[in-house]
Amino acid sequence: MPAKKHQVLFLLLIFSHFAMAQKSTFNSQLKEIDSLILYHQFIIAQQKTDSLYQVFIKSKVSKKYKSEILELKFRNVLLLDRQDDVVAEPLQLLLEMIDEVEKEGLHSLSYRVYLMIALAHEKSENFDLCKKYLDLAYTTYSKYKLEDIYSTYCIRMSSYYRYINQVDSVYYYANKAQDYAKKYYNLTDLYDSYILLSSVANRKGNYEEALKYSFLLLNLRKKYNDQAVAVSYYGIAKTYLKMNDLDNAALYSDSCYDFYGKLPLLYKEYPSEIKYMVHESLGNTDSAFYYFKQYHANHLESVAEEEHLKTKKLEVQYQLQKKETIIKSKNLQLMLISSLFIIIVLSSVLVVRKNRKIKNQNRVINKQIEELSKTLEQKQMLLSELQHRVKNNLQHVISILEIQKESVDFNNIDELIRGNQNRIHSMALLHKKLNISDNVNSVDFKKYIAELAELVKDSYDNHPKTIQLIVKCDVETISITKALPIGLIIVELVSNSMKHAFHNRNIGVITIEIIPTKEGNCLYYSDNGSGFDFHQTSEKGLGQEIIKGLIDQLDGSVETDGSNGFELVIYFK
Repeated sequence: MPAKKHQVLFLLLIFSHFAMAQKSTFNSQLKEIDSLILYHQFIIAQQKTDSLYQVFIKSKVSKKYKSEILELKFRNVLLLDRQDDVVAEPLQLLLEMIDEVEKEGLHSLSYRVYLMIALAHEKSENFDLCKKYLDLAYTTYSKYKLEDIYSTYCIRMSSYYRYINQVDSVYYYANKAQDYAKKYYNLTDLYDSYILLSSVANRKGNYEEALKYSFLLLNLRKKYNDQAVAVSYYGIAKTYLKMNDLDNAALYSDSCYDFYGKLPLLYKEYPSEIKYMVHESLGNTDSAFYYFKQYHANHLESVAEEEHLKTKKLEVQYQLQKKETIIKSKNLQLMLISSLFIIIVLSSVLVVRKNRKIKNQNRVINKQIEELSKTLEQKQMLLSELQHRVKNNLQHVISILEIQKESVDFNNIDELIRGNQNRIHSMALLHKKLNISDNVNSVDFKKYIAELAELVKDSYDNHPKTIQLIVKCDVETISITKALPIGLIIVELVSNSMKHAFHNRNIGVITIEIIPTKEGNCLYYSDNGSGFDFHQTSEKGLGQEIIKGLIDQLDGSVETDGSNGFELVIYFK
């Protein structure tokens, strides 16, 4: 009898060891399938899942392997969800599974099924049901202490709050997901946490933090040989663009564009869009225009592909519902077919409307392209005109220097340099006041005269003396051909007053007024200094001769009075 007991115990020990070894092998196979899903090897993962499922389902004791069969069913749903955006079929399979899973007491699996159902409702934008199943998952987690897979719940909660626009909650759960995913080496959840954290940081304008998570995500995507690497480069380049770091933005936009020929249609617009945005920021108009046209073409193709996928989804939903109606009565079948027909008709109407919208957008974009081309051509013409004006003004400087060449001696060289500096400053200031938004012939005359007079006065300012400058200009704008000689006249007059008018007094007033008249405009200039005869030729300098030459250039006439200080009135058209 004792010998028989030993034999029974020995057999039980062998059977237990065999069962444990078999369970360990199955868990290893599940991990291999999960790894294939993580690395986007969906076809191989599906083949292994189907193969294992057939082994267990055909077993004579298949009831014994209920938990294994349900785990493999869950992998099937997971693969279906990862490879297709159609929500109806995965959701139906999950709802059919949940009762069996709970009946078997598979707490970890029921937790994951609840989260998958929540995800399906999130994709359908049914957020009330999404939150309901998230709460059920949390209850299961709390009751059975499922710490090793808690990160998945945090990811789903973060994603849920993203859709209902609660940014702080998105950040809180994404951060928590990152911590638990690192602790238990859940790479899928770590991957998703980086996406969410980068998105939140960008939204808050915390671009350094956004870059940190974007680079962590990029490293993971490179590891998985994921096509989404291009999307990571796109996000990084866009963040650098927001930071106005154009060098790095250009670098990562180039990396993104390297994937252009390898990307599926729905992702193809990203490389051309970021290249267009970077070149536009760099001011490379031709390159920006080239990539904008490429982006526009890719965008139209992407929109068309999305419409195609929507139609495909409708077809899949139709086929799914059609299979269900076979089981039901003919009347119900007729009703469902009629409903589906209406859905297809409505979808067709929506597609037609969408195409019209695309055509309208296309017209707007083409118009914008035409306006951009016209603006570019106009700016090139304005630049050419500006260069011509600069050349003419430099010729004025050369002419004045030629006139003064004979009068230069060592006693007046400093004064000569300062006078010519003021003349050149008048030309530089004139170009600064040009209204180059529309043309290069319009000058903000009021500001030009005020700043020019102040600039010349300051160049001669003698701090022991107090010289007040009064400038009044009622002419808002004037052409550059008039502004240049008037500016040079004011330079000569203010220079003359500052040098000679106030030798015997410490307080002085210089007045400049420009007012419109019936015949044209009038320049009034006066100082309350010692005065001089404007018409008498001076042997000391060429200032008066320059003024007279400039008045002739304006076709102007002169009135002067030197009895009480100095007054000069110039009339010009």
